[in-house]
Order: sequence, then C-alpha cells, then structure tokens
Amino acid sequence: MIHPENKSIESGRDEQESLRLEAEAQLSHLPQKKLRSQPAVELLHELQVHQIELEMQNDELKRSQILIEECRDRFVDLYDFSPVGYFTLSAEGTVREVNLTGAALLNVDRKKMLNHRFVLLVAAEDRDLWHRHFKSTKHSGEKQSCELKLKRGEGRFFQAKLESLRVKNNDESSVRIIVSDVTEKNQMEREIQERTNEMSELHTLHVATQTAAAIAHDLNQPLLAITTYSEAALMLLKAETPDLAKIEKAISGCERQALRAGQSIRELLEFLGMREVYVEVFDLNKEIQNVLNAARMEYEMQFETQLHLEKNLPLVHASRTHVKKALFNLLRNGIEAMQDAGVPVPTITVSISIKKDENAAQVTVRDNGPGIKEEVLHRLFKPFFTTKDKGIGMGLAVSRSLIEENGGQLWIDPLDGPGATFHFTLPFAS
Repeated sequence: MIHPENKSIESGRDEQESLRLEAEAQLSHLPQKKLRSQPAVELLHELQVHQIELEMQNDELKRSQILIEECRDRFVDLYDFSPVGYFTLSAEGTVREVNLTGAALLNVDRKKMLNHRFVLLVAAEDRDLWHRHFKSTKHSGEKQSCELKLKRGEGRFFQAKLESLRVKNNDESSVRIIVSDVTEKNQMEREIQERTNEMSELHTLHVATQTAAAIAHDLNQPLLAITTYSEAALMLLKAETPDLAKIEKAISGCERQALRAGQSIRELLEFLGMREVYVEVFDLNKEIQNVLNAARMEYEMQFETQLHLEKNLPLVHASRTHVKKALFNLLRNGIEAMQDAGVPVPTITVSISIKKDENAAQVTVRDNGPGIKEEVLHRLFKPFFTTKDKGIGMGLAVSRSLIEENGGQLWIDPLDGPGATFHFTLPFAS
C-alpha cells in the first residue's frame, strides 16, 4: 500500500519531468550559440531549460490567478445580489459582513452597518426573542429559525424571517444569518385565512339553508295530506247523516301523516346531528320491500309496482336510514310526476342487480311518467332546482348526498325508455 505522502511526491516528480520535457522541446526550436567547451554547453543548456520552466510556471500561475479572480467576482456578485440578505455576526453579535441585499432590506449604507450590534436593528418588542434566538444559535450546531420585526430606515419596520447557523473559522466562532422579508407573504397568508373563514361561514350558511329546505321538503307532503284529511272529516261531520266509517278513516289518515312528519324530522335531525355516518350490515332486498310498502300506504295504492329482486344478494354496508330516505325520495318523485301528468296506469319498477366490477349492489327505480327534459338534466341534482309547481328542489340533492355519504353513486339514465330512470349503488359488506 502506497502512503498518501509518497503519492504526492511521485505526482510532483511526474509534473516536474513533464515540465522539463516541455521546456527542452521548446528549447530545441531555438537557435543555439556555438560554445567551445562541453561543460559550458551543458551549463548553458541547463540554464535555458530552467528559464523556460520558470516562464511556463509563471504563465500557469497567471492563468490560475485570472481564474481565481473570475471565481471571486462571480461569488461576490452572487453574494451581493442574492434575493435574501446575508449577515455575518461575531460571537458578541456585531455585524462583520453584510451583502448589498441585506443593506437594501434595512435601507442602511453597508459601511455604516459594519461593527455595529445587530440587536439595534431589531424592534424593541422583539429584542428578547432575538437574544434567545442568537443564544440558541451559538450553542447549537443546527440551523435555527425565527420571525421578528427589523427596522427599515427611519422608524419603519418589516416582518423578517431569520435563519441562523453557527460556523467556526480556525478557533473563532461566528454566526451567519439569512434574512428575508416575509411581510407580503404573511399578509397573503392572512388574506387567504380570512377568505377561508369567509368560505367556511358561507358553507355553514349554505348547510343551514339546505337543512331548513330539507325539513320543509319533508314536512310539505304530510302537512298537505293532513289538511286534505281534515277538510274531508269536517265535510263529513257537517252532513245530515255523518258517515262515521269515512270520518274514522280521515282521522286515521291525519294521524298517520302526523306520525310520518314526526318520523321525517327525527330522521333528518339524526342525520344532521351525526358527526360520523352510522353504518350497518343489512339485507337490501328486504329493506326495499319495506320502503315500497310504506310508499303504497302513504299514497293509498295510487300506483302499481313491479319489483325485481336479486337472489342470493350479499348484504350491503351502509346507513339504513340514509338508504330508506334516498329511495323514498326517488319513489315520491316518480309517483308525483305520474300523477301530475295524468298517467292512466302509473307504475313504478324497482330492480336490483350486482355490479361485480365494483363489488356493489345497483338499484334501479323507473317510472312511466313524462320523463326529464334534456335541457334540465345538468341542473337536476342542484339544490333548490325543481320541475314541479309546488316543489322546492331538495329531494334529489339530498338523496345524492345521502348515497355518496355511504360510498355509492346516484345518477339518472334519461334515455332508457319512457319516463325517468334513476340508478344508485351501495357497497357490499364483503
């Protein structure tokens, strides 16, 4: 194994030999003087070789000097015109060096800043912070950061970010600091935060508006039904021979609709009050049958149903309350659309299938009503948009939100036959 010092010596010898060969080559092209004695010839030759070697070394030194000066100039330019201020402080906190950007940031002549304490540039209320930061930097080998106010010119201040690092040069320690103006950045962050807060308030207001609209939407139908049943009961009571059976039926209808309204409010408030969706595993076939039975009871068999269940359907994983609410809204929309259009035999078809590629169940609800006009399809799920004379446009918006909350999707397929066809999916439990 060759020692590093031996390598250095050998490298020097190689360079010397190379230099001598180059000098002798140059000397061979020069005119030679005729000398009588051989020793004089050899001595002159040796002197001429040494002279050429020295000239070559001098040229190399000049080239190196020029390169060093160019590198120095580039470094000085990069240092002085950097986008951040550079400061070098002594261990006592006096300014030893500062670049042009640092002087410009503080609007102070660079020469006047040298040999002055950096703390004098710090706002009075932040000087304790500066002392802690400087002390921490001196006692730590890692970069330290802080933000404080620095004085700019006469009496003006700006918010500055300081990144400091302790360095050692021989036995002497110093602290190098990068100073950047973060006033605009902080102002922008404050504005962004203010806009975010405003958006949050608007969102809260929007949610409150949607909540009120959803409650109104759920109460509208049962209240209308209660009014109708009440008017019928009053008319029957005013008859000469009141039909007690019909009166009892009307009162029972009022009670049923009142219970429905209360249940709707409880379900909606439960949904709005839950921070997390309460999900469970249940049989979707059975739940759809229950919702259809409830819809038949509410509308007193004013429509026909066709139900196509999927045998051996896996259990779904979702909120039972959400699914019932969404499905009931779809059924209600179809039934009322067929009633308003005067369809002779209003029919609702509900089908269930398996989407193997998504590991989910797909429910399809189809009516034979007038359908949805193509020009309003893009607004159909928007809150407060409705095609009904008395609707407020929250049913479909709430339904889509409920299905998506449970990991599914809800969409319309308007070109699939007469009427309107809606689909929604729900994930399987496994």
